[in-house]
Amino acid sequence: MTISEETALPLAEPRSLDEAQVARLEQSFRTWMEASRRRADSTSRRRLWLIFLLLRSTGARLGEVLGLDPTRDLCLDGERPTARFGRGGAGGGEGREVPLPADVARALREALADPTLAPDTARLFDMDQGHVRRKFYERAEAAGLPRELASPSVLRRSRARQLMRQDVPLPVVQRMLGQSSADLTAAFSDYTDDEAGRIVEDYLKREERRKTSARNRFFGAVSKVIEGPVVASVEMTSLGGFKVTSVVTRESVERLGIRPGVLATADIKAPWVQLSAGEDEPRSTATNRYPAIVRRILTGEEQGDLVAAEVVAELSDGTRLAAVITHESVRRLDIRVGSPVWASFGAFSVILNFG
Repeated sequence: MTISEETALPLAEPRSLDEAQVARLEQSFRTWMEASRRRADSTSRRRLWLIFLLLRSTGARLGEVLGLDPTRDLCLDGERPTARFGRGGAGGGEGREVPLPADVARALREALADPTLAPDTARLFDMDQGHVRRKFYERAEAAGLPRELASPSVLRRSRARQLMRQDVPLPVVQRMLGQSSADLTAAFSDYTDDEAGRIVEDYLKREERRKTSARNRFFGAVSKVIEGPVVASVEMTSLGGFKVTSVVTRESVERLGIRPGVLATADIKAPWVQLSAGEDEPRSTATNRYPAIVRRILTGEEQGDLVAAEVVAELSDGTRLAAVITHESVRRLDIRVGSPVWASFGAFSVILNFG
């Protein structure tokens, strides 16, 4: 029986990196690459650095990355930089395109524009797997990390778990990793008892914060950016097809690399969500307006709150929005469970998160 790269690590060993460990490993690679003085060493180290960036950001298998042909499988010049794995590219099987973060796309563009890096550009990532693994282990030890944490399979698992903890839907993570079933992807969330305890503790803390500051979340990709002299309008299309518009500074657009195709989450605090009763779309200055059905009403009277109520309304794709309004508004608008409403909020009320 053969053991795949994704299940090769014994359960007792560390199986993923947290964000701080990823940052330490990345800095170890960067320092090592920049310290080289001989051209041959510099070229080799830079190629390994690029391989690490691709593994860290895409969750791809090592063989897939080493088999990439930059002239065919990388799209770096458009609004949505991607790496192509699978059919028509590296690795065989069904093809998939994986979005690349702005910093990774920039590093790849600079490398491909450097004539001294690889005379044969198509073979930029063509390196021996054993050599790559040995160098990755060395970088982990230099960063003060257990060497097995730099395994490509651990980087793949870490990326999957990072995305799932950021509420990226399981089917999206499955598609990004190129796995045949959601069960294989879900296996990446098999945590040790210690990890599970920390996650539950973090969840309970966030749940406690929600009691006083309910938040609503959309996940999707940036579909449009309109820049003005000072601020920019950023439109995100959610997985359910809803358009969410936010206003951010131009400096944020440049610093965060905001452009069409970049994955994002949009958060809206419950007090910023307004409700209008009925099926007819209200006349409002709020940019974001969605028809919904009321699913729950919490009056807060049991806790002695005689002023505020929380109303949870569900959109057609299952997304739920919580709004904090007064008891008087619930009564005046005759809001009941099962009744139609419109949920709305302004573009300045949307907080965008990336990465």
